[in-house]
Amino acid sequence: MKTIQITEGMWNGLMGKLLYVPLLNILVLFYVWLPVPDLGLAIIALTILIRLVLHPSYASSLKSQRDMQKVQPYIEKVKEQYKDDPQRQSQEVMKIYKEHKVNLFGSCLPMIIQLPILFALYRVFIAGLSTESLQHLYNWFPNPPLELNTIFLNFLHASALTIDLTERSLVLAILAGVVQLLQTIITARYTKTSGKKNPTSWFLYIFPLVTFGIAYTLPAALGLYWATTTLVMAIQQVIIYQTFARQERKVAAQTHHHE
Repeated sequence: MKTIQITEGMWNGLMGKLLYVPLLNILVLFYVWLPVPDLGLAIIALTILIRLVLHPSYASSLKSQRDMQKVQPYIEKVKEQYKDDPQRQSQEVMKIYKEHKVNLFGSCLPMIIQLPILFALYRVFIAGLSTESLQHLYNWFPNPPLELNTIFLNFLHASALTIDLTERSLVLAILAGVVQLLQTIITARYTKTSGKKNPTSWFLYIFPLVTFGIAYTLPAALGLYWATTTLVMAIQQVIIYQTFARQERKVAAQTHHHE
């Protein structure tokens, strides 16, 4: 089941040389170097590595979102105060952003930077999981494998637990949906606004269902990738937001001390 392919032109093109081929080589490197040659474990390892590499960018994006959230009460007051004067309203809003040093593009630019990498991972996990793709390994690749075994958890020698990563998997689709629900709950917890009900709270339950539906239509490799990257993002969110909270408490304590 392969709905998307990486053509020879893609492998040899700019996107291929910069992303597809390097990511494939790292994936196969994990496949070779891990204690057991399991492609699913290699996908998990590569996904975690990519999330760690993107961590500074992700932290920057969350900081910008938090900054926007903190000035929202001021913006609401300005909108109410100048509701009959749109031009003055815009000027005052921009003044608030400037005074609080809010970067309007800080939350979206890091995500834009991540998109090509995530898109490349998506293609490699769908179309690169075959023995034929091994021809794109670098010439200096150490001990290249003769083939790729696409059966996840095959080393357990329990057929009931194994999953063919090139086929659909109900288990991994459910896992992806559950982990998406967890990550969305964490996001809602740390971004909720006091005194107001979150108007997108219904999305908390819809998006995990959509995630499940999409994951179930794609090869299991994508479900495994989706569940892994979402879980790591959830952990990163908790760490980053707790870091923000510690920094804010420290600033508040120092301010109180000097008063």
